[in-house]
Amino acid sequence: MIIGSLMNLGTWFRLLSLISPTNGYAWLVIGQIFPALSQPFFTSTCAMFSARWFSGNQRALATSITTMANPLGIAIGSLMPTFIVIDAQYKQFLILLLVQAGFITLATLLIVLFYKSSPPTPPSRSQKPAVTMSSSPTTVMSNIWKDCVKLLKNKQFLMLLFSFSIGLGLFSAITTLLEEIIRPCGYTTSDAGIFGAIIIVAGLIGAGIAGVLMDKTHSYRLILKILIVLAFCSGIYFLLILRPNMYYPLAVSFGLMGLFLLPLLPVVFECSIECTFPINEACSNGILMCSGNILGGIFIFILDALIKKHLKYTTIFTSSSIFIFCLFICTTIVLLFYNGPYLRREAEQQKLEFGQRTSTSISIIEDEQLNGII
Repeated sequence: MIIGSLMNLGTWFRLLSLISPTNGYAWLVIGQIFPALSQPFFTSTCAMFSARWFSGNQRALATSITTMANPLGIAIGSLMPTFIVIDAQYKQFLILLLVQAGFITLATLLIVLFYKSSPPTPPSRSQKPAVTMSSSPTTVMSNIWKDCVKLLKNKQFLMLLFSFSIGLGLFSAITTLLEEIIRPCGYTTSDAGIFGAIIIVAGLIGAGIAGVLMDKTHSYRLILKILIVLAFCSGIYFLLILRPNMYYPLAVSFGLMGLFLLPLLPVVFECSIECTFPINEACSNGILMCSGNILGGIFIFILDALIKKHLKYTTIFTSSSIFIFCLFICTTIVLLFYNGPYLRREAEQQKLEFGQRTSTSISIIEDEQLNGII
């Protein structure tokens, strides 16, 4: 977390683009690279943070909140510049870059000064003590390599990896190219901004509901399959309703996609942890996020090329809509066959039963000793 925060300070390089305009583009790129490299340091630690700091009946909600912080931050980061940069003046860009760098600096100071890797005592019976800095780099890398090999041999995890990568990549492509997707139907840039906000808000609501349900029921598999079916239905509705003069139904379709698609992120994280326990949470979640982001970049190029083939609305059956439909189908079918075990829950239950038996035995011994003394 500290390394990621320090890399985020690379946003200060963006200010040099205003100080040295002749090399402005180069400084902007440098200022973008460091925060981009820092993102996995945060997104890969959401589930690990929840496992280390929260008990079994709080973990899922904590994971939902931390994972949803990322799209919420993206939404705020996309919306904030529109209130500061009005007519592209030097002063407005300077204020924008200073505000961004200031927030990042504040967050970095808070993490460096106050953030701790783990509480004094583990919050649950399945949580192992945090790895200390005394572990040699060779040992750490060896353990990571062994965990990765085990993950790639785990059939249930590979099913999650395949579906999640396609789902996250598709969601990233749709949200990135949202304006291009709706433009042939006559919708504007402001409409795209509103639709994007609807996705995020609905996703936050859905993630909160999913987090509470997971903590109350621990039925991760069932919740996963219900969400993917509903997400598939909302995606089909979106493709069918994507036509001119359908503003409000289209807004509803975006709300439904956000409501059912975004909660899949924390649910898949919890399922991957359960079916790969006791492998480190950051390892499994890191592979999921990495593969999803890679496919997201690929899907953006593919979808962009397909959208350009139909710059005017003629039919709902375009190359881009067929591409999106096929990806929805692949993700849904594979997840419906997912049947991963609850290894972490079973380990906690076994330790709980062992602790209860031990406590009972100690009480019996103490009673016998007391009776003997009497």
